[in-house]
Amino acid sequence: MSALIRNCIRLALFLTLGAFLWPAHSALARDWAADGWEFVSESEGIKVFRKSYPKSDVKGVAGETVVDASVGKILWILLDHPHKPEWINHFKEAYTVETIPPTSNIQYSQFNLPFPASNRDFVFRNDFSVDQKTKGIVIDVKSVADKRAPERDGIVRGEIIRGRYFLIPQGDKTIIQAEYLADPKGLIPAWLINFFQKEWPYKTLDAMRKQLRKPYVQEWDVYTKELKPKLDALK
Repeated sequence: MSALIRNCIRLALFLTLGAFLWPAHSALARDWAADGWEFVSESEGIKVFRKSYPKSDVKGVAGETVVDASVGKILWILLDHPHKPEWINHFKEAYTVETIPPTSNIQYSQFNLPFPASNRDFVFRNDFSVDQKTKGIVIDVKSVADKRAPERDGIVRGEIIRGRYFLIPQGDKTIIQAEYLADPKGLIPAWLINFFQKEWPYKTLDAMRKQLRKPYVQEWDVYTKELKPKLDALK
């Protein structure tokens, strides 16, 4: 057998085995640049991106990582208000304004900011759905006006212009892709907002990884009842 034929066989075997042995999430690797996102940094398995939007001086920020936890547990910590001070910086208060069956809700969150800045709060809607392309869960987040959570004196009402999470199960792990375009409003200049917000993806995803290791973390029941059966049907 000639060396050329042997090398061709080796190459064919490599490509065939690679299709089975390459980490599953690489097949789902997102082309962030194609979506207009600029790579900023990568540290400890967390990638950070930013994006400019028309008519907005505030930049969008995004992050991606893989965690050793199920989709259901990730959703649970996002809605577990009592333990949020353990992992969310400057957290002050949060509560559920309304649960909208089967898979939506309206939330209130407030954050402490150091003097002389005023505290910020947000009222926003979460919509949870199954994404057939990635075979994962999508959370769409956007600010809403709600009379049950009125603006308060001394607190500036911020705006989540666009937020989205992709949670893609990969065996006993989950890929998290999170992106946000948020404006804290008030007198903070856009350049200062952009400077600090670029740290949000790393700090948030790193804190989530640590929080997910806590023994009390459980599966979100709405995921188990409503969303997981739809995900399983895509397999």
